[in-house]
Amino acid sequence: MRAIAFFAGVLVATPSMAAEQLIFYTANFPDATSVQLSILNNSVSRDGDYDFDVAIGLVETDANGAIRYEDTGKHRARVRCNYPAHVSVGARRYPIEMPLSRSAPDDWKVNLWITFCAAPSS
Repeated sequence: MRAIAFFAGVLVATPSMAAEQLIFYTANFPDATSVQLSILNNSVSRDGDYDFDVAIGLVETDANGAIRYEDTGKHRARVRCNYPAHVSVGARRYPIEMPLSRSAPDDWKVNLWITFCAAPSS
């Protein structure tokens, strides 16, 4: 499955998904398949090195929008907003380069960081 290949080795599965989710990243493929990453839940991190602990879900849809694959687990990530800004997944730390460009980033880690750390604009 494309969703498994897309996400393989990046996040570690944990318990089941929640019903309502905030989609923060969508990857679109030439065959009109898409993979959406969503925030299932989040909390203020108890680890002083991070600001947020996040559970991420994954859904793959086909060209008609029908769900082809829905991940049955939560994937844990941590977000640090201030310098050195980064998103951590397991033992991997992904730095967030500043300043961010105004164009829509094509990186799920940057999108996750923006969701939690970027000041809203009107």
